[in-house]
Amino acid sequence: MRHALAFLTLVAALYAGCGRQSSQAVPMALVPCAVPGIGTLDSVWHQVRASGFTFCVPPAWEPSGHSHDSIDAKRWHGYGGSVTWDRGRPRSFLGPDVVLTVTGTIVRGNNPRPLPEARPQPCSPRTNTPLTMDGVSLLVTQVECQGQWTTTAWSTTPSIYIQGEAHTAKGAELLLLIMQTIRLTSSAP
Repeated sequence: MRHALAFLTLVAALYAGCGRQSSQAVPMALVPCAVPGIGTLDSVWHQVRASGFTFCVPPAWEPSGHSHDSIDAKRWHGYGGSVTWDRGRPRSFLGPDVVLTVTGTIVRGNNPRPLPEARPQPCSPRTNTPLTMDGVSLLVTQVECQGQWTTTAWSTTPSIYIQGEAHTAKGAELLLLIMQTIRLTSSAP
């Protein structure tokens, strides 16, 4: 037993000396957000390293998934919402968790009743706000569907996006703050 423990200690030391990591992922240290005006002295936001860009999330937000090489997890969540980043274009300007419920009245017979008054649309009109960050044009879109806000910041050059979802108006405002922290890195195409 004593020899097995000594052997395992030696193997661990060799792996550490060669720069290899064990099979358990070691969480990377969170980097403070370098964007002025984001967070307070008591709550420092964290920088997320994406592929070719960075952005910041509130201090209580956590990654969903693992980091790979020099990039952090693609999905982050916390009280008030979540964000997902990737390269390319967003598939939709509605988040994947948006469920639309449409109700109506079916009228049968020869003497139909008058049509009911028009009901409000299930989604608000999409707003588009152009932003320029580090000389790159971003378009920030926001839409609210039945109590869920989806905010998407995207660019075609480089082809990147961040999409967030929130369930309150305050959470939607937080998503807009996150979008304003996007910064391109030197490795961006």
